[in-house]
Amino acid sequence: MYSISLNIYAGGSDRAPALLKWLAERSPDVIALPEWRNNAPGAVLKAGLEARGFQTATTNGAANGVLLAAKRPFQFRGCTPPEATNGALIVADFGSLRILAAYFPQRKFKAPFFSLCAAEAEASHSIPFLLLGDLNTGRNDLDKEPNGARFDCVDQFKALPLVDLWRVEHGDAARDWSWFSRKSAKRRSNGFRIDHAFANAAFRERFPNVRCSYDHSPRGMELTDHSALILRG
Repeated sequence: MYSISLNIYAGGSDRAPALLKWLAERSPDVIALPEWRNNAPGAVLKAGLEARGFQTATTNGAANGVLLAAKRPFQFRGCTPPEATNGALIVADFGSLRILAAYFPQRKFKAPFFSLCAAEAEASHSIPFLLLGDLNTGRNDLDKEPNGARFDCVDQFKALPLVDLWRVEHGDAARDWSWFSRKSAKRRSNGFRIDHAFANAAFRERFPNVRCSYDHSPRGMELTDHSALILRG
C-alpha cells in the first residue's frame, strides 16, 4: 500500500496544476486531499487524477471538503456530522479495506467528528480500517511545540479505538511537524503534528510492514502550508 494525504490549503487555488504534478510524479495507490473544494481548482485536481487512472470521490463541507482517489475501484459514502458547519468525512469501501478520509474543523466543533470516526472504527473492527487526513488535533504533550496553542478534544483523540501509525513507529520521543502557525509581529511560528494515519488491528495484521512518514517538500515548495503524510508497505 502506498498512500498520500495532503491538505491542499484553501482548495489549491492557482497551485492546483503544480499540486497535481507533484502527486502524479509519486504515483501512489491512494490519495486523500483535505481542504479540496468544489470549484475550478478542485475540478483541475479531480479531472487530472481521473485522467491518470484514479477513481475519485468527493464530499463538500460548508467551505472545505475532501477528495479521495484510488487506483482500485471502491464504493463510497459521505458521513460528515449533519450539524457540522465546517469539515468533511468520506468513507471508501474496497471490499477488503475501508478508508475514512477526514478534514476536521477547529476547536470544540471537531467533537462530533471524533465521535463519528470512533463509531465507524468500532463498526469496522473485522476488516482493515484506516483513518487518514487532517484531524486538526494531536497530543498537547507530544504533537506541538511548547508555545503553540493547545489542542481541543485531546481526550477524544487519545480515546480513538485505533493506533497512531506514526507514533507507534517513531515512539513518544520523536517530534515532527506537519503544519506551522503563521508568524506575526507578536507571535512566532509554532509547529504542530495534525495530519495523521490511524489504523485498527486488522489493518496492521494485513500490512505488517507499513511505514508512516512526512514529506515536507510540498510545504517547502509552497504548494500548500502542510506537509504530506506518507504510508508505504
